[in-house]
Amino acid sequence: MKINKGTTVGIFSPSYVTIYDSPESAKRAEGFLRENGFEVKHGKLWGKKKAFRTGTPQERADEFNSLLHDPEVDILMASVGGIVTNGMLPYIDYDFYKKNPKPVVGMSDVTALLLALYEKTGVPTYYGTNFVTSYARLSPYRDIALKCLCDVLNFEESYTYTFPEYYSDEIIEWTKPLTEEKQIPNKIITLHGGKVKGRLIGGNLWVISNIWGTPYMPEIRQGGILFIEDTEIDADLIECHLGQLKVCGVFEKLGGLIIGKCRDYGDSETEMTYYDFIYDCIGRPDIPVLAECDFSHCAPMLTIPIGITAELDADEQTVKLVR
Repeated sequence: MKINKGTTVGIFSPSYVTIYDSPESAKRAEGFLRENGFEVKHGKLWGKKKAFRTGTPQERADEFNSLLHDPEVDILMASVGGIVTNGMLPYIDYDFYKKNPKPVVGMSDVTALLLALYEKTGVPTYYGTNFVTSYARLSPYRDIALKCLCDVLNFEESYTYTFPEYYSDEIIEWTKPLTEEKQIPNKIITLHGGKVKGRLIGGNLWVISNIWGTPYMPEIRQGGILFIEDTEIDADLIECHLGQLKVCGVFEKLGGLIIGKCRDYGDSETEMTYYDFIYDCIGRPDIPVLAECDFSHCAPMLTIPIGITAELDADEQTVKLVR
């Protein structure tokens, strides 16, 4: 679907209660989207709180389904992530979504929903901007994130990502005023060169590991491209989750691998980077592997689709989407 001025974004809240805790951040994000020509429609759990979550799994799925059925809503976007989105999966109206698809955008814990929608319907979804955590940030990061989302949803034949000159790895306290953000020089890293064309599958590594083996996880096809990222995680859990993919035979099938930045990573006294554990799990890779990419919890968050074909050139450090 093409998006343009006047497009209505429906906000659903699949897990945490950030809008309840930080109404000013939600107001800032909404104001930014409206200033850029978008309409914003609140889901019925907007600003709601039941302990750590916005509602029961059924209530959260009902909110999503309601926005999906709403003819005024063009795009569905998660407010934020959390850790309990997977509870919604049995209650989603997959049949309606398959017949009446709309772009669904989110990141982090929303991985579970994005992968489930694609697995159940074959309709691509978008690992990208969450409403608060991308658009309540400051410029230029929120501007870059919105432009990328629009470009990815609107491209016709091909789209090549432009990685930003700077990024920020700050963990924002959304209940406090945001006055400035870091500007860290960006550097994409090639772990192994080469070029490959294949279907994109991926998202947050912790969530992928959590739903692996369920009916909601798409198959990793031979020659496909996997993208993974994580945040606020220590080395032992990185090894655990990568080990899970290893014993499931994932790395033997891959044609290429894209690794996002890992914000607030703890090396557990190993002196190893997040992506160094790739070597422990699979040895020196013989497929194209690009690391430190901006499909991550850092700002700006670039949107990458699930289920669309891409060309990964690790020598040129480019990722191109193709129809």
